[in-house]
This record gives sequence, C-alpha cells and structure tokens, in this order.
Amino acid sequence: MSTVAEVPADKFQSRDELVSFIEQQAATAVEKAARVERRVPWATSGPVCADSAGYSVLKAAAYALGFVGPEYAKEEIHAHQQLRDLYAGYGFAPHHGQQSFLVPLASAHLPAFEPQGRRLRDELHQKMTAHASKFDPDEADWIDRRMHRKALGTTPDTAGGTMVPLPMLGELIDLQRSLEVFAVAGAREVALPPNGRVQFPKLTAASTAYWVGEGTAITESQPTTGNLDLQAKKLGVFVKLNNELLRFASPSAEGLVRLDMARAAALKADLAMLEGTGGTQIKGAITYSGIATHTASTTGANGDTFTPADVALMESKLPDAVEAPTAWVMRKAMFAALMNRRADAVSASDGKGAFLFRDMRSAAVGPPAELYGTRVVRSAQVSATRTKGSGTNLSYVLLGHFPDWIVARMGVMEFLASGLGDTALQNDMTYLRGIQHIDAGPRHAASFVLCDQLLVA
Repeated sequence: MSTVAEVPADKFQSRDELVSFIEQQAATAVEKAARVERRVPWATSGPVCADSAGYSVLKAAAYALGFVGPEYAKEEIHAHQQLRDLYAGYGFAPHHGQQSFLVPLASAHLPAFEPQGRRLRDELHQKMTAHASKFDPDEADWIDRRMHRKALGTTPDTAGGTMVPLPMLGELIDLQRSLEVFAVAGAREVALPPNGRVQFPKLTAASTAYWVGEGTAITESQPTTGNLDLQAKKLGVFVKLNNELLRFASPSAEGLVRLDMARAAALKADLAMLEGTGGTQIKGAITYSGIATHTASTTGANGDTFTPADVALMESKLPDAVEAPTAWVMRKAMFAALMNRRADAVSASDGKGAFLFRDMRSAAVGPPAELYGTRVVRSAQVSATRTKGSGTNLSYVLLGHFPDWIVARMGVMEFLASGLGDTALQNDMTYLRGIQHIDAGPRHAASFVLCDQLLVA
C-alpha cells in the first residue's frame, strides 16, 4: 500500500512541484509511523529483557557522564530518584544538589520507619546482589591486567593490599566491612539518621551501696550519665577509571569498581578509628582519655618488649562487666614477631628454646589466628612510627570488647563522575568521587586496653 496520497497529475505545473509534493507526503508518513510506535503499550526502549537487571555503579557513572542514555540506566536512575525522595522527606539534601547521584551504600542502614522505606530497603538489596552469581574472578583478573593496574587495581602490600581478598559483587557496605579492622573485630553497626546525628546514653558513674545500722539513714548516691554523640563526618572516596572499564560493563568490571571504592573507604576509616584526632574526622580509639593503658613488662629506654605475661595483665585491666575481650588489633609484623619469639635454651639471649606465644609446631603448620584464645586482627593501619627515646619505629597493641565500639553510617553515598581535566581527557579516564557520612566511637572507653611503645622485633 502506498504511503503517498494519490492526486491527479495535472494538478502540478512542473516536474519539480510533483517531486516536492511526494517528498513532503513521505516525510509526513514517516512522522505518523513514529508517533504510532511510541504509543504501542508493549514497546520499550533500551536493552531488551533487561528492565529488571541488577544495580551497576558503572552504569551510574556512564549515565552521569552522558556516555549512555537514560534507557540504558533505568535501574540506576530509578534507585537515585527513590533514594532522593526518601531522604528528602527527612530533610536531607545532597552536598551538590541535582549534580549528586545517590548510590546505595548500605540497604540495612536506610531509614525504614514506614512501608515505603522497608520496601526500598529490600528492593535495593536484591538489585545490588543480583549479579553475584555471574562474577568471574578470571575475567576480573584479565580486566585488571588490561588496565595495567595504573588507575584501578589492588593496593600494594605495604598499603594494606594483603588484607584485600578477591573482588566480588555485593553491597558496597558489605565489601567495606569485610576490609575494616573494627568491623572484623566485632564493632557494632548502626544506621546514621538522615539528620546526621545520633546519641547513645551511658552511665559515667554508678550508684553506691552502703551498710547501714538500725534506724540509720541510707547515704544518698547519685549515678551520673552521659552520651556518646555521633555526628556525620564526611569521608570522600576518589577512584580513577580507564574508560574501557565503563565500556565493558560486565559483572567482573563492576566487582573491581565496587571493591576499589570499598577498599579506599575502609582503609581511611580504619586509620581514623584507630588514631584519628577528631574534628572533621573520627576520633580514634587510642586517643580517648578513658581508655585503659598498660606498660609492657620488659621496658627499655628506646622501646618496650611485649611478653607472654602482658597478655593476661592486659585482660585483667578490662572492667568486670566485660566477660571476655573479642579481639586483639596489631600490625602483621608485630604478630609475626610474637609468634616467632622464643625462650633462651643454653645461653642468655640465644633465642633457641620453646616458642613463647605458641606451641612448638612444624613449619608446615601455620601460626594460630588467636592469642591465648582471643582472635587477632592484623592491619597495616596500626602505626609503626610510635616513639620512645631514640626509637621512632615502635608500634602498639590494642585489646578490647569491640561490640562497645559503635560505627554509624548513612545508607547512601553521594556520587559524582567527571571526565574533565587535562589528565582525564588525555588518558581517556573517568574520575569518580563518592562521599560517605560516617562516625564512630566507644560507648564505654574502659572496654579497651592499649599497650604502646612496643618494639616490633
């Protein structure tokens, strides 16, 4: 059937008028056909059969940069709009307004005080883990090698790379927690409200009991209370990606991006939770005045030596309310030194006797992951630059009941992507910046014991 209306040939005075009329009719027919296609109720745009795909940080970045249209990032845009509306209802506004793209950080930490929040929490958790079964470690390793480890790759061992496992898909918070020392040691996780502040009441002094005689008034005692006040601290994560990674958009490439962002945030948060000075960052555990301290049994002018006797002595300084500590935190070099430390055998300081911190075993059996029954968490984030006298390469050991350490996080990350700037433009790269809101602190500082100024040898 012809798409051009039939008209008498003698209506046109020249061949050019006839050609012009035919072209106009053809263009009108095409326009009408296009309008009809857009009205088809079962038609869709974008990838076919992908309307229920999982969440992709790569697609969010590609959409933010204009690499792909909205039809190719439906789930990411929909999640952003839902998160924006949910948090706007509680008065939360992103730092950069409409430029910020909200990415799920921790579905469990979303405000779920009403059915809408609970549905969104469950939906986002399913989206973030949708492609976990499709992750291929071999493909991820190939992509990592192809990127030459220049912009995106695992960190060197000296910067905590030994703590990084194979990348995997999952929520950003799940990956981050698996890399954080405090989370592994048993710290308690809570959701940071959209207003960015949460308080935990605590007793700072208990009531006192007295023996009294007949007809004698009981002496009054007044317990005192205080608060652990956690306020949102801004933790920025900056990741550089080669643009080939955005074009791969496979689960393995996605896993590399999520792992790298989680790793960067975990290392920075860990360092602050251990030694932070407060203010714009988290106040570190070893900087609290209420923390218990212990001096190693063998002291020296330029550093002290940790001995087996110090294990029980440190545990004895925990309050009675703490039945048992949950973890030791120390450097890997410190733990290796303890595991290899031996008693003297024949002559003084020959170090050829029995192992002091573990049983005598063959070289085929690895050292225990515990110290006298309590788990040891090792981290390169623990300082190796503590000082005493002329010693400047000293470290410390931290023992604690880590459920008394509270970590509060907001459930979203503010996400910005940019391909501008000389370096990014010349190297065909994309810069991603994520902003987390986090704070942490001890509900009871006395639940932690610090032994400082230790020789790592």
